[in-house]
Amino acid sequence: MGMRKTATGFAVAISLIGAAPALSKQSEPVKVTSANAIKGTQRVTIGQFTIGFLIERKDSTKAGGGLMGSGFGGRSTVRSTLAGYTQAEMQEIVDAAYGDFVTQLTAAGFEVADRTSLEAHPAMARARGEAGPKEMTTITGRDDKAKVLFIGASQTQPLRLLIGDVAASGFGAMGMIMSGSQAAQGFAAYVKDTDTRVVNVVYYLDFAKSEEYGGWFRNSSAVQVEGVLAMMETQSKLSIIGPNNKTGSLVLNEPVAIGGNFFRKTDAMGSGEKVSNALGNAIGLLGGVGTNSSKKFTFTPEPGAYSAGARQLATEANQVLVSKLATLR
Repeated sequence: MGMRKTATGFAVAISLIGAAPALSKQSEPVKVTSANAIKGTQRVTIGQFTIGFLIERKDSTKAGGGLMGSGFGGRSTVRSTLAGYTQAEMQEIVDAAYGDFVTQLTAAGFEVADRTSLEAHPAMARARGEAGPKEMTTITGRDDKAKVLFIGASQTQPLRLLIGDVAASGFGAMGMIMSGSQAAQGFAAYVKDTDTRVVNVVYYLDFAKSEEYGGWFRNSSAVQVEGVLAMMETQSKLSIIGPNNKTGSLVLNEPVAIGGNFFRKTDAMGSGEKVSNALGNAIGLLGGVGTNSSKKFTFTPEPGAYSAGARQLATEANQVLVSKLATLR
């Protein structure tokens, strides 16, 4: 059976004909892990509030060539780049999102403690974090990757990404794991001594979505990419460090997206690259190994649209997580 995959970052939707009724049930918008660690939450301190801005994406899929294709059906790859942004603009987006998050927590009846006591706690001396922004390459799918610029709110600096916040590997990931472990230990000690729980938020803000067509039983593959503003699912989350060093989490189970015309999409493939691809595909056809498709696009924000849209999006994502948190306490 063929597969058509619709993805905004991590999203994978699979249509199953004749599936059991249980499989057709819509998933909850938020996945809750370790709800017992969240129960009883009232007084909180925000440990970190970070947005990871996707600035480059590589979306790829491969066709297997069908039953008689021996695995040679060709690969389709699209590389997308966000252009025309400034880190100062992104910092303003993060700071506004943090302020909105605090406002929503307070409106929901939570007591948000001042962060001064957290930063002054002796256990935080080793949790130095690092100066942001921090750029990392993350895995967003089986064959997909993205370059992400992580920016922490000015109110929660320095940047402290915890273990599990980034799906990455290599030397950079090892440093993040060490830094994240130190931060988690510091947060846990603070919770133990003050009976104030620590809330951490990390969002992934995407600028595009992909439609991918391929699979082992397909003779061809294709990837289509369009501009969109969305908080990615699976990695965008709120976590709470509670008593006894237990951590609960609320993870977006589906993207939070808003409609609008936010970007201008332009072809970024050079003429030399197009000629090289054509020659490679001609050779591939003669050799019976299938043809490959490679494209590049640049997404440039419409004036003022990206910043305004991102702020609205953060408000909606905050609402989803805070409202769920309120039902669990």
